[in-house]
Amino acid sequence: MRRLVFELEGIQAIAEMHDDIVPETCDAVWEILPVEGMSIHANWASREIMLHLQGDKILRLPPEGPSSHGVVAPGDIVYFWRAPQMSRGKQLAYSSEFERELSEFAIFYGEPSGLGLAASDPAREADPTLQVTTLFATFIDLPADFMNKCEEIRHRGLKRLVVKRCEE
Repeated sequence: MRRLVFELEGIQAIAEMHDDIVPETCDAVWEILPVEGMSIHANWASREIMLHLQGDKILRLPPEGPSSHGVVAPGDIVYFWRAPQMSRGKQLAYSSEFERELSEFAIFYGEPSGLGLAASDPAREADPTLQVTTLFATFIDLPADFMNKCEEIRHRGLKRLVVKRCEE
């Protein structure tokens, strides 16, 4: 199995890709590496940070593998894609953000994953032509220092995240 390195402020975590379950997604992710950018915290999803893919790193992939909508665990790394103007409800304060296409990695780093404020917002049937979520990797080495750096994003703001191939 191929492995990925996630690095926040010099602290690294190692993830293993699910090549056997979602090979096309894993190949596409592998091909765009390295990727880096400012990670943001998904406060409403609890212990999740996101890395938005931009420019030539944007992925537009079809759904692959078992559905993981609403079911994640600490250490899961999900590819997420949303079509432009696909959002839930009226979010006027963020309208410009929700009008654009979104391609990102969602990185779940601790408990409770997916049980934050979003837990009371029931899952909706997703149209795969408008939104895709694919679990493509899971951390096999997730140091407490890395999780602390992720949590700092929640309280102190954006941090540069680098995702690259593990060449070991």
